Amino acid sequence: MKKLINTDYVIYDFANNNPLQDCYGRVLLFGNKEEAISDLYGNEIVIPCTELPENWQNEILNQINN
Repeated sequence: MKKLINTDYVIYDFANNNPLQDCYGRVLLFGNKEEAISDLYGNEIVIPCTELPENWQNEILNQINN
């Protein structure tokens, strides 16, 4: 079973409690913080996936372990 690591980043919108997702609803993970920063829009920020709310961390774990 894979675990989340703090060197994988997500683009997160705190106001809407929503990480950036693809068209299938999967949370997008970035292995490079600078790449994630270059994709920011509006009030989004880049954070390690381990700093997401627990429900989103569980969603990512389900994605990578299935």
